[in-house]
Amino acid sequence: MKNKTSSIPVLIIKEEYFNEILNGTKIEEYRSLSEHYFKMFCKKGKDGYYDEIKPIKEITLAVGYRKDRKTAVVEVKDLYICVFEKDIPPGFEKGDECFVIELGKVKKTENVKRKQI
Repeated sequence: MKNKTSSIPVLIIKEEYFNEILNGTKIEEYRSLSEHYFKMFCKKGKDGYYDEIKPIKEITLAVGYRKDRKTAVVEVKDLYICVFEKDIPPGFEKGDECFVIELGKVKKTENVKRKQI
């Protein structure tokens, strides 16, 4: 896994969602519109406001904070801000806003044991 100077954002994720992403059943990840994620995903303009989403091509997903944690580098197909009106994911309500990360292929994993078929 990359160190803190890496340009690839690292997102902490619950193991159940991590496994769903590896299996291809979860294709989107959501993050709040907090200052932390604005810094991670957006560029600041000259006026001091975040005005543009960075061109992020991949992210690292990590289960917890342990040194030997499971990680996966995953392709990012798209990253945008959404207001939930119709299709509302679990844990959100109508009108909630968040970053939506559309996930693609899993490029690399560490500390993951693949099930034998």
